[in-house]
Amino acid sequence: MIEQIDKHKWLYLTAIGEPEDNVLRLVIEEARSDGNLKPTVIAGHDIGEAQGIVSDAGCFAYELVFERYVAYSIRDESYTQQDEEEIHTGRLACVYSKSKFLDYVRVSTFASDDYPGPITHYGFNCLNHIVDVAAFEEPKITVIRTPNQALEPTS
Repeated sequence: MIEQIDKHKWLYLTAIGEPEDNVLRLVIEEARSDGNLKPTVIAGHDIGEAQGIVSDAGCFAYELVFERYVAYSIRDESYTQQDEEEIHTGRLACVYSKSKFLDYVRVSTFASDDYPGPITHYGFNCLNHIVDVAAFEEPKITVIRTPNQALEPTS
């Protein structure tokens, strides 16, 4: 299911919480262009016409539950940078075998491949937020919304 999430053009993180002690729940939604060109000003700079990006009934939504995680982090996407030394698969929903976040977890906790077991870094590159989760179990992923068929073009 990670591969399905990774195929979308854009993602939004719309909810994060711990429904139980030490259980992490994320809601990540597909996003798409709203198709409406409009004049756009960002931080006082006119960038010309741009389309909005939305998540609505025409988009998938997913619930991801990490029942056993070691650490997680949320970053503002405006302050992130690429690191050519990191190794991962995926573009928006990434699985890392080597990352600075894994390095951080290894030096700031006593979690290791021996206890509680091999740790994997899952990364979700959403609009506005970058989510990093170090876990030793894959997340349980549920599709909680499928696109409204009425919004899709008919032939």
